Amino acid sequence: MNQKEFQQLAKKISSGIATEKEVALYNYYYNQFQKHVNWDSSVLGKKEEVEKELYDRITTKLPGYTTKVRSFPYLKIAAAAVLLITISIGILVRNQQQELLPLYTEESRLKQDVDPGTNKAVLTLSDGTVLHLDESQNGVLADQSGAQVRKLEDGQIAYTSMENKQNGGFAKDVFNTIAIPRGGQYKLMLPDGTKVWLNASSSLKFPVFTGNSRVVELEGEAYFEVATIYRKNSSQKKPFIVKTSSQQIEVLGTHFNVNAYHNEEVVKTTLVEGKVKVSSTATGEVRILKPGQQAQVAKTGNIHLFEDIDTEEAMAWKNGMFYFNNTDLATIMKQLSRWYNVEVDINNMPKKKFNGALSRDVKLSQVLKMMETTSGLRFIIDERRISMLK
Repeated sequence: MNQKEFQQLAKKISSGIATEKEVALYNYYYNQFQKHVNWDSSVLGKKEEVEKELYDRITTKLPGYTTKVRSFPYLKIAAAAVLLITISIGILVRNQQQELLPLYTEESRLKQDVDPGTNKAVLTLSDGTVLHLDESQNGVLADQSGAQVRKLEDGQIAYTSMENKQNGGFAKDVFNTIAIPRGGQYKLMLPDGTKVWLNASSSLKFPVFTGNSRVVELEGEAYFEVATIYRKNSSQKKPFIVKTSSQQIEVLGTHFNVNAYHNEEVVKTTLVEGKVKVSSTATGEVRILKPGQQAQVAKTGNIHLFEDIDTEEAMAWKNGMFYFNNTDLATIMKQLSRWYNVEVDINNMPKKKFNGALSRDVKLSQVLKMMETTSGLRFIIDERRISMLK
């Protein structure tokens, strides 16, 4: 191996794509080069002082790494800035103040894998009672003001409403809130029979329905299959209303998905079946959706209507899938952050888009590897944080 080949190997290690065998090869040839390469003190500085500085910095900030790979000897010093390339721990230091970064070989960078999310939720009743649904036993969990809360055998929560015969309605209007943490999802059947699937990092406030309206408040993402309910002694249907921070959706009986996460640029309502009316809270603008259409409410309050939407993409999470249809990297990373309960730095993300489908039941590393095969990117999982090799 000549010096140029050795330097290429060193760059491969610093990029985090070297194998354990290549790291061992580097160590061997480093020792060989040490015997033949002259250290130019006028360019590199005093060898003993530079090596001691590197050693002190390495052992102070990254104990345990120094025995894996030896220090890279080709150092350049220019003006007051010092550029230290230290392959021994896979770091690139651009100046004296920059933090050191650990070495990641191809085998190690995804080893701190993360399991997928599970069915878990916290239900807060109107009286303040808190129920951790993933820990609760099947059966009746609570009785409250004309409704019985039950956990079914499949894990979902269902309400059984009991109308007050004297006044023709429920005893009183009470509100419950179900909250889904990051790394969770849950299915809920409301007192009127409406089915709701809630995605990670979402919450739904809902009443034990009374009177002629059915109103719920959503933060995050949910898929609704709304039950058709008629007004008492009337052929008119009771509207079902979903409120978010920027819009109101009025429904008479339909299937639709709402994505209303606070860190997304728009609130998306995607209609699968039936008909809904979307109203902007800020502007009062109204749009009527037909199946296959999507309304996007911007932060300004303006509503943009999109035709022929791929509803499979909007419903994928509810069906247990990741589905990427020319999806940008930042959007994907937000999804992974919520589902795997990991941190992601989405600033300065490469302008990459992805296509593909994968089960949400797989470990995080499998999703990242699928993305790597088509993008040329390399990801790292470190203490429940996703980052990229530079």
